[in-house]
Amino acid sequence: MAATGWCWPEVSELRITEMTSANSDRRLSALIEAGIALVSEFDIDVLLHKIADLAREVIGARYGAVGVVGEPVELVQFVQSGIDESTVRLIGHLPTGEGVLGAVIEQHKPLRLKKISDHPRSVGFPAHHPEMHTFLGFPIVVRKKVWGRLYLTEKVDGSFFTEDDERTGLLFAAQAGVALENAHLSYRMQDMAVLEERDRISKDLHDGVIQAIYSVGLSIQSSIPLFERDPEKARQRLDEAISELDNVVRDVRSYIFELQPKSVEERGLVPAIRELVRDLEVNTLVETTVDLDEDLCESLSNEQRIHMIQVIREILANIARHAEAHVVSVSCEERDGELVLIVVDDGLGFDANAVRRGQGLRNIEDRAAKLEGRIEMEPRSPKGSRTTLTMPSPRKTGG
Repeated sequence: MAATGWCWPEVSELRITEMTSANSDRRLSALIEAGIALVSEFDIDVLLHKIADLAREVIGARYGAVGVVGEPVELVQFVQSGIDESTVRLIGHLPTGEGVLGAVIEQHKPLRLKKISDHPRSVGFPAHHPEMHTFLGFPIVVRKKVWGRLYLTEKVDGSFFTEDDERTGLLFAAQAGVALENAHLSYRMQDMAVLEERDRISKDLHDGVIQAIYSVGLSIQSSIPLFERDPEKARQRLDEAISELDNVVRDVRSYIFELQPKSVEERGLVPAIRELVRDLEVNTLVETTVDLDEDLCESLSNEQRIHMIQVIREILANIARHAEAHVVSVSCEERDGELVLIVVDDGLGFDANAVRRGQGLRNIEDRAAKLEGRIEMEPRSPKGSRTTLTMPSPRKTGG
């Protein structure tokens, strides 16, 4: 496996085993949604609780916990999920990293047990603690930095944790590591940036990082049919997904220090647009067409290019998530002294006036305003939607 910057050789050595299609779809969908939810959160304390809660949901565990590791190597913070508050108060002191929890801390690799008490490091549980037998633990590592450990016990259906649970847990732990790195960088910037600057970072993180995480999730999902037919290809897809998560961390740093996203900075706007469309095509199997006035696009200023690519990224991400489209087209041309960008799909369509306006739609509108333009979203007949961005032509304004 090529070097990815992740200190997890276990991930690339995982065996691809048979997976039922229904269970795979459910689990990978949950994994994608969990990744998006994690990277959307910048409060570290809230994020730790989200990690514990979502890990239980993705794996199907009754209990979960996240331990933050300090120096020397010990638990300095412990967040649990699944035990009610009254029981937590009766238990008293939270774990400090002894016993089986300590084994995960020291070994830096996953640990899966059918019976906790059979492990040589097991020291039992305090009074009032819920009964726990099965165990699954992971390190949370990103760019060779150990953030903490993720612990799960007791499958909801009463079964043992499986190799599939371990593989899914490793991917989830990778997402959790990216989210923690993301939140940590955001926290550091709070002391350095004014409110307007933090708002810019938030938008860039949403536009670039969350959509990149979603794209990785789609790539993982598209590998499902390969598990039985071509295990080596499936292994390659997983390796590529982990490598892309590593790239996300680098993009977070680039956004914070106001560098352009690499696809625009290194290749120009037109190749960046074509790359986004190509990713959509590969990950969703839609048929795509791209018709761009290249001279017009490249005559935009650097700042305009950044806003433009993020608008297109958001529109295509919404199509991938919600439209169930078969055909998507992207065009950009000059009309009556204006640049007109049009994205059309033949999917389910939506009523822009009735849909809940989340951060994604607000970001599209904000960036359109910064381009001195306007966004129109409308349904098509008999089905699908059309999104149009109209702004002053850079040829008319001089870029």
